[in-house]
Amino acid sequence: MKKTIRTGDFYTFGTRIFEDSCTFTFPVETDSVPAILLYDRASGEEKERIVLPPCCRLGHVWSATLTGYDFKKLSYQLERDGRVGTDRYARVICGREKWADEERYVKNYEVRGGFALSLYTWKNSSPDVAPEDMILYKAHLRGFSMKAPGVRPKSRGNYRGLMEKLPDLAAYGFNAIELMPVYEFEDLYFKSHLEMNAEGETVTVNEEPYAVNYWGYGTGYYFAPKASYFGGSDPDLHMKELVDCAHGFGMEIILEFSFEKKIPDDELIDALVYWVREYHIDGFHLLGAGLPAERVVANPYLSGTKILYNGFSYDLLNQERGGKHIFVTDDGFQYPLRRLQNHMDGNAAEFSEMLRRQNRFYGFVNYAASNTGMTLYDAYSYGDKHNEKNGENNRDGNNYNVSANNGYEGETKNKVTNRLRLTSVRTALLSVLVSQGIPMVNSGDGSLNSQSGNNNPYCQDNSLGWPDFGRKGVNQAMRDYLRGLIAFRKSHTCLSQADPVRFSDYLHAGLPDLSYHGREPWIMGIGAEKKALGILFGGAYGRHEEDEDVMLLYNFYYGEETFALPTLPGGKKWYFVNNTADFAWNAEGELLHDQKAAIVPGGTCTVLIGKGPKTKPAKERTGESRENAAEQKISIQKAVPAHE
Repeated sequence: MKKTIRTGDFYTFGTRIFEDSCTFTFPVETDSVPAILLYDRASGEEKERIVLPPCCRLGHVWSATLTGYDFKKLSYQLERDGRVGTDRYARVICGREKWADEERYVKNYEVRGGFALSLYTWKNSSPDVAPEDMILYKAHLRGFSMKAPGVRPKSRGNYRGLMEKLPDLAAYGFNAIELMPVYEFEDLYFKSHLEMNAEGETVTVNEEPYAVNYWGYGTGYYFAPKASYFGGSDPDLHMKELVDCAHGFGMEIILEFSFEKKIPDDELIDALVYWVREYHIDGFHLLGAGLPAERVVANPYLSGTKILYNGFSYDLLNQERGGKHIFVTDDGFQYPLRRLQNHMDGNAAEFSEMLRRQNRFYGFVNYAASNTGMTLYDAYSYGDKHNEKNGENNRDGNNYNVSANNGYEGETKNKVTNRLRLTSVRTALLSVLVSQGIPMVNSGDGSLNSQSGNNNPYCQDNSLGWPDFGRKGVNQAMRDYLRGLIAFRKSHTCLSQADPVRFSDYLHAGLPDLSYHGREPWIMGIGAEKKALGILFGGAYGRHEEDEDVMLLYNFYYGEETFALPTLPGGKKWYFVNNTADFAWNAEGELLHDQKAAIVPGGTCTVLIGKGPKTKPAKERTGESRENAAEQKISIQKAVPAHE
């Protein structure tokens, strides 16, 4: 086929493949004439330099359509303003097909643009999960499958590993996955210095790599899926396969994008729109200070896309926009909970506000642990961070963890300490799953994953940074407990109301949507000094006709606390579901013998449901029916000195 060049369509930056041609469109800062450099994709050998004719110019934008080339075998660079560089809008990046390939040093870490050539027919549409129904799982695409049971060896560390585990995540009840960066980023850390070459010119010299950029934060090529994650030669095709597969299991895909200030606003927005249009992405978690949040939210292409960010302005949040699609993602839930659990001057008033935080126009993402900090298990196993293996003399990472070791720093065989840690993890998971915002569980936290106290494993592409899901009985028990929590949230939708609670019975159902209780029923005041709190959600304010009432009895004191139980309307009775000192979860509940009061051990939360009479007699629950209640009480009392 004859090679030709003609004026392009100036439609969008980057490359667009047609049947037998490719259109290149890109800006140029000066009046210099640019060129397209074509390379052999396999060897990197330069094949052709194409200087663009004047007809391909419109202002400072150039657009040219080339025909007669086998683009599958080619890669490209742009020569503009006297410099050769990689197209920021490249749809594929060539040169990083192998993860953390240290041999790239001898090639000066060079990367080039590639071409998205694959056609894909979508099989599944987005499940379009309502925010109030959303249950989010956060994962690192590579790390998630490195130690996950049941993943084939060839699938570990890439998109296939996640696809193989999607059925399990869906079975747990997760309906959205947030992935840490999967766009093309530099996966090696290396330093550069200036030298003078033989011609007397000052040049930049790249040094050998010294660490792996495991997390992927920092500037990247935001239009290209990461080749080493998505099969090397056709990353665009495999990215679509992953999203399509997730949608088939009723799960949305949320992507983290980390933007530095030097990234132009237009490039940022173009990238987000491109991923929605090309890869059917359901949402983005934006990272970076001073991002153009208002322009992102106002973009019509993104109006149906969930935008998670911690930098929305007050004015932007409180705007009517016809639907809730922006969500504050911060640590506002995590720290009030930990302050109470670890006895660091927490108070029930602050915590109650985080449990119920919701807004008509925007939402919240709540979590008890995330990747930027200690794992959930480590938050109750280490009093200090232990980042020595990062090579920064333990100076990196957050110094404010509000963590406690419960008497021993790190792993121990002490049964009392381990029992306390398990109770804390269960209480934290429960708190996240009963919060009014979007609950998020970080990968591995439902399996007691530990990072040995490292709260910033950004460079730990190894067994320390990879989540350990464990196969021991206690790991499986925690997973089953999490599964029960998720099912409970889904069947009691009064825990996930779309609008803020009103503290009133505006439906005339006999109970308000939310009320607070203590040693006496119907006490609304919550002093900052209090460390215990009873919370009653009226089932009538859920989205299911038969929603049961839910009572949460939090006791963050060391000793046990007695809570008064309000009388329920319509002949309903109180049933015991769980106390977080135990793994046992009874979704149907056991009828309480005492319908007036409940005793809750220190450091735990009791879950009750209120429902009508059963057709069959229910097994009554007495104070003696819970076998290890006394043992748990003794354990907590013995552990008091460890906290002090």
